[in-house]
Amino acid sequence: MNLWNGTKSVPISKTMVWEAYKKVKANKGSAGVDQISMEEFDADRSKHLFKLWNRMASGSYFPPPVKEVEIAKKDGKPRKLGIPTIADRIGQMVVKDYLGPRFEAISSNNSYGYRPKRNAHQALAAVRENCRLINWVIDLDIKGFFDNIDHRKLLAAMEKHVSENWWFYFYMFQHFK
Repeated sequence: MNLWNGTKSVPISKTMVWEAYKKVKANKGSAGVDQISMEEFDADRSKHLFKLWNRMASGSYFPPPVKEVEIAKKDGKPRKLGIPTIADRIGQMVVKDYLGPRFEAISSNNSYGYRPKRNAHQALAAVRENCRLINWVIDLDIKGFFDNIDHRKLLAAMEKHVSENWWFYFYMFQHFK
């Protein structure tokens, strides 16, 4: 079976886009800067998904701008959130699903944040167990981590573990607009 059209430069199949779509749809969420809701997206779903697949698989996908909204935190201060378009969320999920397993394989067993099939309850259980062996715990929660991370170091780490070139362009256009 051919995973992607032989004329395409990036190994992204229509099945990968479809599976990503189902996950994004299940997460719900609002429209991005294009103001296309999930209902509107679904009304012409085949066209939207084909266009996304075609652009991602040919290496010509450029993520659109992200809609910025502010929500109130518990202390009343505003927190900025970026809301990608539905198509872009699907594209991000394709990349996450493609690259995720290889990073999961090299992640520390003691790490629970943003990990599949891991949650805060499991982290607390691990802390309780580890405290029987060691009398200290390290808890890291870096304020504004994604706003403040050194992107050169992040790119260097990605290059070490990802041999494909296409992810780089997706990343660059997503984070340096």
